[in-house]
Formats: sequence, structure tokens, C-alpha cells
Amino acid sequence: MNMRSAVFQSSIASTMRTRAGLIAAGLGVFLFMAPPIHAQSLSLQQALQIATNRDASVASMRQKVARKTTDIKTAKDALKPSFQFAGDTSSAGANIPTVSLTLSQVLFDWGYARSNIESASQERVKAVTKLKSSVEDLAFDVSQLFIAVAIDNRKLQKTQDYLTFARRIEGVSHRRVAGGVADSSEIARARLEVARAEDQIAQLEADRQTALAQLEFYIGHPVTTLRTPPDLRVTDRFKSSAEMITATIEAPDYLSAQADVAIARANVKKAKAARKPKIVLKARGLQELNNGRSRSASIGLTTSLDFDASDLSGRATQAAQQDLTAAKSSQLAVERKLQNQLRTYVQQVASLAKTEDAQSRQLQQAQKVRQSYEQQFSGGKRKLVEVLTSARDFYDAQIDQLDTYNQRLQTEYEAAHSIGMLGSLIIATNKR
Repeated sequence: MNMRSAVFQSSIASTMRTRAGLIAAGLGVFLFMAPPIHAQSLSLQQALQIATNRDASVASMRQKVARKTTDIKTAKDALKPSFQFAGDTSSAGANIPTVSLTLSQVLFDWGYARSNIESASQERVKAVTKLKSSVEDLAFDVSQLFIAVAIDNRKLQKTQDYLTFARRIEGVSHRRVAGGVADSSEIARARLEVARAEDQIAQLEADRQTALAQLEFYIGHPVTTLRTPPDLRVTDRFKSSAEMITATIEAPDYLSAQADVAIARANVKKAKAARKPKIVLKARGLQELNNGRSRSASIGLTTSLDFDASDLSGRATQAAQQDLTAAKSSQLAVERKLQNQLRTYVQQVASLAKTEDAQSRQLQQAQKVRQSYEQQFSGGKRKLVEVLTSARDFYDAQIDQLDTYNQRLQTEYEAAHSIGMLGSLIIATNKR
């Protein structure tokens, strides 16, 4: 892992500003491509665009990025000439009021000002990654609601099918009792199964309405129909370690940790530059304010060197070096954590996909058993409890498969969210 980090270190340092710019550009597209707000049928991408434009936290983060951009310009001002205007009553030795104007230009400061510029630039990178993370968190929350509604819709359909079956069996029981083949307890048992199915439908519909109400909070208006959230296909996108590493080093958390390293490195340069003299070109003009014509002007080079105890002992530089070492260790820890998370998520998705396949085969067998038992029950060859048990097994198998699908889909979205690619993968999936 250390060798991989070293291999990528030089190339990443040179492209970090470009990546931050690409992140910001991608966020701009994501923020302002919102569809009409009164649409009744929404895709996940449309909902994310609307929610992002409405979210106050995202708006706050955008302003923080703008503030960091201003800080960069402020830091660059140190490379420009500065002006000082002053008034004095004793400059001429006879309490004659004078005014002076001093123009200063730093000629050489051993990289002190440019270290401040680099530090401000990396602070902006961190602000952009926080904006990206804020958008990703919002996308994840909205995605979870979409997934919940989609799963509830499918469960409602399966439960409605089971209710139809239970009512059909109730009708058969009525005919059996009328024909003297069974007693009234069979009808009561069939009605109980109908009541259970109706209760399950009511619970699922309540869960669905709750998720839709929460979604309304994010997008600002009620929605009656949602499109199914897409599969992100993380097992296809991250098949190899190289693909996982590439995704990891583009994650907002990693870029933020990398920016911390760059800031610490700039602070080391700044601490070293502070121990060396600064060369400044100054031009000064003086004018008396006694209706006279006394004027003076001067131009020259000055040098200054300010020391405190930490500078004299070298502790300021030592502390900056320690901060740099700590930042590098934190960057490595973030890299390892992100890679481990992504690798674990991909393995879980692959395992859940296999479970879905196995459950699909079981579901086919359970359906055949239920159909066979229902036919035999209608012909008087099976008891009610047997056909209800086979039907319940089939229904439970359907729900289990949906639960596995739900878990797999959520794990895919968690994987994308962990590396800051959820929004971009949703957009990319919709373009296919």
C-alpha cells in the first residue's frame, strides 16, 4: 500500500487543482439541470437535481467555496505593491504638519507569500471536497427513499397477489362447506389468511406513504409516481484493484487529506522563509502642510527580519515538519480505509447477487408446489392447511428475494457514496 501511495503521489500533486476544478464543474452541472418542479413522475436523477438546488446546506457550502476563492486573491495581493499614507506634526523638527506617502514592493521573501497562496489554494480544494460530500450525503438520503418506495411497491404487488389467492381459496372453501366436504372452520381459517394479507398491505402502504412524505420534504412538492432507482453495477465498474485505487484517489475524503498534506508542506516552507530576511523596495515622498513648498523624496531597499523565541530555536519549523508528517500519515490512513470499504462493499454486492440467483430458483420451485397444492385442494385431495402453508412459503420466498434485492441495491449505493461517486454514477447510469 505504501508503494502504491508513493507511485501516485507525484502525479496526484500536479493534478489536484484540476480535479478540484472538475469536481466544481460537475457540481455546477448537477446543481442547475433541474427539471420542472411540478413533474408528477420523477427519476432519481431529477429528484437529486431538485433537492440539491433547494438544500440550504449545499447553498452554504457553495458560499464557503466562494469565500476560499476570495482568500486566494487576498493572498496574491501580497505580491503587489502596497501603499501607506501617514500624517505627522513633528517630522520637520518644528511641529510642522506633514503628510507622507510610502510605496512598498516586496522583491524577495524566500517564498513566504507564495506559501500563503499555496495554502489558500489548498483550503479552497478542501472547501470544494466538502461541497461534494454535502451533495453526496443528500444524494444518498434521497436515494434511500427512492429504494424504500420501490421495494414497498414490489412488496405491495406480491402481497396483493397473495390476497387474491387467499380470497380465491376462501371461495373454494365456501363451495366445499356447501357440498359437505368440509366444515365451517375451514372458511374461518381462509378468512383469517385474507385478514392477514389485508393487514400486511395496510402496513406496507403506510411505510410507502411515509417515505413519499419524507421525499416531499427534499423536493418541495408531492410526488405520486417514482421511477425505479437504477442498479449502479459496482461489481462491473470495480473489477480490479487498479480500478478501486483510481476511484479511491478521486474520492473527496482522499482529496481533502491530500490537500492537508499540501497545506502542511506550504507551512514548512513558510516557517523556513520566516527565518530569512525580506528584501523590500520602498519609495517615500513627504510634503509639509504650512503653505510652503518643502518636499522630500527617497527610494531605496530595506531588509527586515523579525524573530521570536520559536523562530530563534527553530521550533516553529520543527512543529511544521511534525504537522507534515502527521498529515501524510492521515492521508495514508484515509487511502487504506477507502480502499478497504470499497473492496468490502463490492464483495458484499457480489455475494448478495449470488443469493438472489439461488432464491430465484427456490422461488420457481415454491410456485410450482403452490399451484399443484391449489389444484389438488380444489379436487379435494389436499387439506386447507397444506395449501395455505405452500402459499405462505411461496409468498415468504418472494419477500425474502425482495429483501435481498433491497440489501444489494443499498450496498451498491453505499459503495458509491463511500468514494463520492454516487451522483455521477446515477447520472452515468441514466445516460446508458
